[in-house]
Amino acid sequence: MRLALLLCLVLGTAAAAGAGAPVESECTGCHTSRRVEPQSRFPTGLGRWNDSQCYGCHAELNEVAALSAKGVRDRRYFAVPVRDEKLARMATSPLAYMNAPESLEPVEGGVPRVSWTRLADFLKRPASLSPSQGSRAPRMMAYPALNARELKAVARLLGVKPPARPEASVRLSDVERRQAEALWMARCVTCHGGPSPVSGRSDVALGLYTAEWLQAYASGKASSPRGARTMPVVPLSPQEAGLLHRLFGEKRIEAERELDARVSRLKLEDSAARGPVPPTLVSYLWGPFFRDATCVHCHATSPRAIAAFTADAEGLKAYLRRKSGTEFWRRLESRALEAEHGLVAAQPGMPMAGVELPRELRSLIARWVLEGCKDPQGQSWCQR
Repeated sequence: MRLALLLCLVLGTAAAAGAGAPVESECTGCHTSRRVEPQSRFPTGLGRWNDSQCYGCHAELNEVAALSAKGVRDRRYFAVPVRDEKLARMATSPLAYMNAPESLEPVEGGVPRVSWTRLADFLKRPASLSPSQGSRAPRMMAYPALNARELKAVARLLGVKPPARPEASVRLSDVERRQAEALWMARCVTCHGGPSPVSGRSDVALGLYTAEWLQAYASGKASSPRGARTMPVVPLSPQEAGLLHRLFGEKRIEAERELDARVSRLKLEDSAARGPVPPTLVSYLWGPFFRDATCVHCHATSPRAIAAFTADAEGLKAYLRRKSGTEFWRRLESRALEAEHGLVAAQPGMPMAGVELPRELRSLIARWVLEGCKDPQGQSWCQR
């Protein structure tokens, strides 16, 4: 997990970021058949992957690690920029993105799975589809500035089609809301409710799917792209599925408001650790932090991410001057709230698509900001 997109850069070139728009090219790297097609190959046979080909890069590294654990070291082993001890860990703890389905939609003629209307909501503010490393922080990249042209390009790439007729309004009447809540409590909440849903998918996450697919899948008449099914058959009529689909849309709106309200109430002083910042932490923040916190996965490889923040000491100085220390801390703290809610905030937390930082580290960073964001030489780079 710590290698992620950094290794893709080492194995390839950031210049080959894909032919389409940034959002579309990043989707290509995980959710199309082209995800396993490297740009080219080194003489050793190891693929040359670009920064958007997360799945293919990780899949090959995991394969080399698994072979190495069995004592098989093919030519690619000698070109992998990974220490042997890390390679050994990867054999039992593979790098991320391996659960990303290649295809999101069924074959031609199947029940439409992803809702055209809800796709934009999900891409702007992803919801957690399954816990990873003990965290509910959504592992999808967020695209809060997604526009209509980009949405159409992504939908076309993924095979998501507009509905034959406009979907029903999200807003439920009082009577419909009570009916939908009763259905949720009777048939869904056991596996999909609570702070840690057994299924991994909450009511907000389920809102991504069409009413038709919810009805077909629950009734055992459709399968997911990942094949394996653990959900029992739960009969739903088309009318009941429609009510639940609309309920899930309302639940997303409510969850977004609740999360954003919590983010707005974050206070630096309340989160800061007591006492002065240890010198070792200061040195850490200006060096190893960028890799340990997984900043380099995007902010040292993706031109889009680098434009916002460059994951090195000079990039941190520029960010603190342009934004503020409080803003730096708030993005890290927001990620912890996103993990609680299983939903991305209006202004995404960091590390995006990664696990939230430990509470102890976040509190020390808050104290570091209160003390002026000092570098190892004692110079301050922020006024809060």
